[in-house]
Amino acid sequence: MNPLRPAAPDDVPVLASLYAETARALGAWYYTKEQVAAWASFGAATPAFAAYVLGAETWIALDARGGPLGFSGIDDGGEVHSLYVRHDAVRGGTGSQLLAWGLERGAARGIERFAAWATPFSLPVFERAGFRLVRRASADFQGVMFDRLRVER
Repeated sequence: MNPLRPAAPDDVPVLASLYAETARALGAWYYTKEQVAAWASFGAATPAFAAYVLGAETWIALDARGGPLGFSGIDDGGEVHSLYVRHDAVRGGTGSQLLAWGLERGAARGIERFAAWATPFSLPVFERAGFRLVRRASADFQGVMFDRLRVER
């Protein structure tokens, strides 16, 4: 288990970098070059990215040096805003740990239903946590179309 701590405004630049690096490193597993570029472009320390991180209760998993391994945020309505793991640490349980912690914290805040827009990367993590796929949709993200997966628990 990795130590966790809440995200703070000072964390936004490093989390933006983690987000963009992960998109560039792993995106080709499922996406076109245009989709990878669009996905990675959101990972800039902009007001929109800051709202993405700070507009939810976001927790950061830390590596042995205290750097971020990943982050996940759930808002007061039960929407999972984010679930990202550093590209060199995927498939090691960090995503499951972050999601479980966020769901536990959300339940403690009185949230009974949770939902998210999952990607092909994160769908297995959500399914292991008891989410079910309820809808597939296509949507524009950063000017490029993506298939999106709506999951609920």
